Amino acid sequence: MRNTREVFHDLVLLYFRFIHNVIHTMIHEASFMHQFNEGTASMMHVYAMCALAARFSDNPVFHGIARGSRGKIYVSEAVRLAQQSIIIPSLESMQGLILIGYYYGGEGDPKAKHVYIGLARLHAETLSFWDVPRDGSPLSQEEHRRTWLSVNIGSAWSAIDISIEPVSLNHGLQVDLLELDDMAFQSLDPDLLQRTYRSPPSPYNMWAFMAKTLDIFNKTSVLLRRMSQGLIPFDDYCQEAAVLEGRLDQWEESLPLTLRYTTENVMSSVKQRLGRTFLAMHIGYHHFRQMLFFPFLDARREQYTGNLAKNAAQCKQSANIISGILRHSTDIEDCDLNCYIYGHIAVISSCVHLHTLLFSDNSDSLYVARQWLLLNFKYLMHVKSYWPVVDRSVARLRDFQSSCRDSVSDAFVLDNWMARFLIEHTSYLSERQTSTLQPSGLGPDSPTARSMCAELHTSNHVNNVEPDSEVGDISNLLHDQEVTSEALVNHAIDWLLE
Repeated sequence: MRNTREVFHDLVLLYFRFIHNVIHTMIHEASFMHQFNEGTASMMHVYAMCALAARFSDNPVFHGIARGSRGKIYVSEAVRLAQQSIIIPSLESMQGLILIGYYYGGEGDPKAKHVYIGLARLHAETLSFWDVPRDGSPLSQEEHRRTWLSVNIGSAWSAIDISIEPVSLNHGLQVDLLELDDMAFQSLDPDLLQRTYRSPPSPYNMWAFMAKTLDIFNKTSVLLRRMSQGLIPFDDYCQEAAVLEGRLDQWEESLPLTLRYTTENVMSSVKQRLGRTFLAMHIGYHHFRQMLFFPFLDARREQYTGNLAKNAAQCKQSANIISGILRHSTDIEDCDLNCYIYGHIAVISSCVHLHTLLFSDNSDSLYVARQWLLLNFKYLMHVKSYWPVVDRSVARLRDFQSSCRDSVSDAFVLDNWMARFLIEHTSYLSERQTSTLQPSGLGPDSPTARSMCAELHTSNHVNNVEPDSEVGDISNLLHDQEVTSEALVNHAIDWLLE
């Protein structure tokens, strides 16, 4: 029943709506749908797309099956078909392997994800895929370039997920130089793309810009891990972080005015059916910034007062912007960011807001952090129902809350657990071992420490709310000034997890 052509058709359309052009860019939608309707589409692709997209379906054939479990009935067949071509590399095999890899990422299986994306990389290397063939249509050449870009992106993220340093796969090819812009690649009729076709000038080349941030992400991830393992001192981190900050600033400055993050540009991209891609580009940029500046939230680094304040503020600013992007994704039609990677980004943003609520005494900052944290939690409550890995990532928030409540250590110290938490979006992390060191200003008798240990469970306003409260009850707490930040955090996490 679930393998009927009608169900396949609906799920493939859902794949192009929610997954494609958000976490990867490989397949021209109109061409693929034409092949599907003609019965010539790759069934490995179809099954892999269905495995990713079934969670978003409201078709009654899935009644009684949890959204996060529906893909299993399709991925096994996609894997079987992939095994038939495992030593026959092709564009089709690479694309199918990447799709399967992303499915396992959503399941929270980073090893399986790395294996399948690694196979895609080996297929690409076997075919010298960095050399774009001169024959073929402009469309086929562009699928070639975008698949190679997606292999690069997937390889970097999956390597980081299993705690190894990513290897550059460029082989001299500048993967950011895409010939067709995003609007042309997504929308044009394949019959119009003849050998003499030239894409008209257009500002919508977001994947080309996103490609330029890949090396910055790699270097940031490696830098965080090196410092967390004690391989470099904080002074060295500051110096190298300043270089990466400069590169991020240059990237933002290089954006044309039509691609800057403004509400007007968001709405303009929506009209071109590129709203999700636009938001994905900007949320990725600000995620890299909140990662880079996260170590400056460490309360023990008093000797770095100037840089600490400046860079901690930049971390919080990017976390705030991420929350704003998530608000756009939920409020604006066809801007949904429902893929699991953005659940991870929302969790990291939420931790920055938690830091503000637990350690700041600025009333304006506290008010803003309350708003953004609860908005993030509403988003996470929605998206975690789709992806098992997000449900697991959300559960990590309890580790932060427990660290704050049960110890006097700074829960935001960049130890190895924290670095892995920041950069590994599909890995399983064991329970964090809290440090016994007392950061300056957080002794056992300090007001902040006492409030963490005592106030989290003492607010009558919180205790009067049932565990299965609706979103409205959480929102009411937001404006209740008698509810402390610590109590609000506790109840909000209870609501999100339970």
